Amino acid sequence: MKKVILLSLLFIGLAQVSFSQQKRVLTLEEVIQLARENSRSAKTAQTRRTLGYWSYSVYKSQLKPQLRLQGTLPNYTNRSIPVTQNDGSVVFRKVNQNNSDLSLGLEQVLPWTNTTVSFETNLARFDDFDGDNKYYQGDPVGISITQPLFNVNPFKWDSKIQPLEYEQSKRSYVQSMEQASQTAANLFFRLLVEQKNLQIALQNAQANDTVFKVEQGRYNIGTSTEDQLLQTELDLLNSESAAQQAQLEVQSLSLELRNFIGLTENVDLELIAPMEVPVFDIDYETALQYAKDNRAEYLDFQLDRLQAERNVASARATRFNVSISASYGYNSAQRDELNEVYQSSNVAAGSQFRLSFNLPILDGGRNKARMNQAYEQQKLTEFTIDQNMITFDQEIANAVRNFQQIIEQIELAKKSEEIALKRFEITNGRYLAGKVDILTLTNARTSKDSAIRNYVLALQQYWDAYYELRTLTLYDFRNDVLLYNELLEYDPKTDSVIEKAKK
Repeated sequence: MKKVILLSLLFIGLAQVSFSQQKRVLTLEEVIQLARENSRSAKTAQTRRTLGYWSYSVYKSQLKPQLRLQGTLPNYTNRSIPVTQNDGSVVFRKVNQNNSDLSLGLEQVLPWTNTTVSFETNLARFDDFDGDNKYYQGDPVGISITQPLFNVNPFKWDSKIQPLEYEQSKRSYVQSMEQASQTAANLFFRLLVEQKNLQIALQNAQANDTVFKVEQGRYNIGTSTEDQLLQTELDLLNSESAAQQAQLEVQSLSLELRNFIGLTENVDLELIAPMEVPVFDIDYETALQYAKDNRAEYLDFQLDRLQAERNVASARATRFNVSISASYGYNSAQRDELNEVYQSSNVAAGSQFRLSFNLPILDGGRNKARMNQAYEQQKLTEFTIDQNMITFDQEIANAVRNFQQIIEQIELAKKSEEIALKRFEITNGRYLAGKVDILTLTNARTSKDSAIRNYVLALQQYWDAYYELRTLTLYDFRNDVLLYNELLEYDPKTDSVIEKAKK
């Protein structure tokens, strides 16, 4: 009687926990959708995608003309300053003056040659407040060209690297969302397994209570032994303990799943297992080609090679530094009025040419060592890429092979579950009729419970492998849909995805 009371209290406690909170029924698809919308992983992926967009925008802006207004206005001085005399002596004189300048220029970089071309106009004004004088001087128009020689052209390398990095950020976003889906599916089935364990434990506790009563009745009439009665009592206690432990696991995993998918309300989750298990074949070569075409990691190999080549070119260019700059324009002499600065009769053509160089004569072998270092790093990069490509191929092969094996395991697990359930029903009926002993019933129940768990675990393995393949290839083989479209581009200004024009 005491055990019956304990069992009743257990069911009442579990019922109170269940009814104290609102219940939320979720399917696997709904959990995945919530994860893609609300999880921290998804929001992090969105932020990184936006960061990639703006990083690429910074690169593109460097190729466009830049209109700049700069100057010093005002530049006022009212103090004593040292003035050097013709004989070299210094006299301190008080000045009260303003010396301002203003420049408006249009600058354009020619990325093919790393040439900077600028057009600008300059104006300067000097005010002597003690003498009540003011003067103007200006360069109405001028053109300047600066050309580094033998240096690494950063725009040449950026034109190769920056588009790849931007493409990589877009692919990484899709991969991160698929990884969030895979994690959500994993948490879904972990909770589903524990919910099944709880369901099995409650059913076993109720069944063991019935068996205990049956054995009590048989013991009282002398058809059962005391050790059989004690065994049924022990089974009842164990099933009650298992139910309590399963309830704790369900609560813990429910909290973990709610936190991941962004459910802030305190609700009980009731998960519905997918009824359909799609069966389809995946060809390894096809999966590998999708992975190469779509994975962000495959772009890493290209980026690593380009960066190694850039380092070699940079080491080669560091040996000497030469730069040529030239300017040509019209400037005026000192004038009393502003409009006189821009009169054609007051301006004259002027030019400037400069050659700057830095050539090491004796560097202690630094340049040679720097070149060898860059070459060896390039070789190491190639070795690493070759190994990573082998790992890349093996990862796809293992995923494809694993998925096919899991499909076969699911079919076996489903058939085993059906057989175990039917066997338990028959054995339970025979036990109640007194035709089999308690040990046979216990074995049948254990086989039934194990078969149910194995089928749910097989489902978990299937969907985990399915979303792993989606993540590795960015292709949905189930629906024959490409998950990544290079023509789609995220626009953070409108928070929408737009389609780029085809080149």
